[in-house]
Amino acid sequence: MITRLSISNFILIDTLNINVGEGMTVLTGETGAGKSILLGALGAALGNRMPSKGLLKDPSKKAIIEVSFQVSESMRGAFESKNFDFELTTAFRRELLPTGKSRGFINDTPAKSADLNFFASLLVDINSQSDSGLLQNVQEQLDLIDSFESVEVEKAAYAAAFKEWRGSIKELDQLQSSNEENDLDYLEFLYHELDKANVKKGEVSTIENTLARVKDQHKYAERIEELNQLYSKDGGVMDQLFTLESKLQRLASDQSEFEDELIELQSVIAVLQHLEKSTAQRANELNQVVDVDALQERLSKINTLVRKHKLLDADDLVDKFDEIAGRIHAIHHKSNRITELTSLINDWSLKVQELGEILQVLRIKASVQIQQALNESLASVDLPKAKLELMWEETSPTKFGTFKPVFKFSANPGSPMEVLSKVASGGEVSRVKLALKSVLSQHMSLSCQIFDEIDTGVSGSTAERVGAAMKALSKRQQVITITHLPQVAAYGHQHWKVEKIQTDTTTNTSVTSLNDSERVQEVARMLSGALITNAALKQAEVLLYRD
Repeated sequence: MITRLSISNFILIDTLNINVGEGMTVLTGETGAGKSILLGALGAALGNRMPSKGLLKDPSKKAIIEVSFQVSESMRGAFESKNFDFELTTAFRRELLPTGKSRGFINDTPAKSADLNFFASLLVDINSQSDSGLLQNVQEQLDLIDSFESVEVEKAAYAAAFKEWRGSIKELDQLQSSNEENDLDYLEFLYHELDKANVKKGEVSTIENTLARVKDQHKYAERIEELNQLYSKDGGVMDQLFTLESKLQRLASDQSEFEDELIELQSVIAVLQHLEKSTAQRANELNQVVDVDALQERLSKINTLVRKHKLLDADDLVDKFDEIAGRIHAIHHKSNRITELTSLINDWSLKVQELGEILQVLRIKASVQIQQALNESLASVDLPKAKLELMWEETSPTKFGTFKPVFKFSANPGSPMEVLSKVASGGEVSRVKLALKSVLSQHMSLSCQIFDEIDTGVSGSTAERVGAAMKALSKRQQVITITHLPQVAAYGHQHWKVEKIQTDTTTNTSVTSLNDSERVQEVARMLSGALITNAALKQAEVLLYRD
């Protein structure tokens, strides 16, 4: 669930820090006070696409929106799969810069908007009357239907078969539309050119290092020769050390206390002998004849090929050679591959249909449970005579399956069942969505539901039922709702009032957490308007303290 929301420099908000509690939180205020700004800020923190202009209260400063969630241990795997640190209190942050760009963070680790969206989809669901969401999003519908039955094995098998089927179709389409055989002569020319060049990975680096070494080899050779002279000439370092060793051996044979010095001297001699050998080897290497002209010519040829094929470096020529070889092979075997793919497509098509039907049997079983629960739930949102059916429409195979769900609705007895989105009024759609959320919340992993004026279009006793349904839902999931209805506002466990404060020079949106007496005043305002009457105050108390 959401535990904290912090906003700075966003539209009409200077600075705002809100602690969010469990249960149901209601946001109320006059039209235009800035309630939707809060949702916009929340959406920004969760990775929603934002306009590049008009979001910064002070255009010279960045806006920072941060929302903290209390997450369950079950989400550790999701975080690790995306290479983010897992913390039970996780912060999502979005910074909107004066340049129009933005940057996202998850627990202070840089994150792309897609990453923010991914985790947001696992934690929170934002609903509005204008957003059909669950009622039209087939993937979301199927995910929730699947939560009523254990279908993971069947879904994985179907998805794998569908991927193979679609991949084969795509490859066949590419082959049939390709005219690469017209380029065969040119491809073979390029192949032989690269084959003759026989460029190896790391070859350019080796050549460049050799040329650099040759450039300074004379200087190095002179210095090494000076070292060798010190080692090997008559009376040089080694001769003197051998003489010293001989004399020290005679001393050590008579006086044992010289044995340690003898051992140390012999160690020094061994080190110098190794150094002498190394310098002699290096001198031989430097004295080797290097054909500089040939190396430079080879380097020029390789660089010409790199430019010709528009590559980044010479090592890419090896991959280019393999690519061209593969294209030539594909051209020569095109007809065989088309025949093979045609057969594969037919086989995978049958497999997709078979696995799709197996998956659908389980989904129908789940839909029976959902439909029964939904029709029972409709009464709780003041639709006691309405009827909702979850039906299935066969489609061409998609990545989700071979059938798609269709919600059909009848508001009154005797009315025909029609597609919900076409026959239901705005208020009816809102209540159906709330009934859906109430039923499906028992199987949803989401910890927070946010409703943006979803109760628009209802009033009176219906509004009370909607408020009661939201409060019941809040026992399983955190609920945050923006409402203009006093009947709904009275059901909240927490109540925030959103106000727009204006002076001659500034406009600012503020949010205040109301105490009991302040709630009475706000609900009374929602009942009677700016002029709060005694009757409104009494009715507000009745609504707030009905239990």
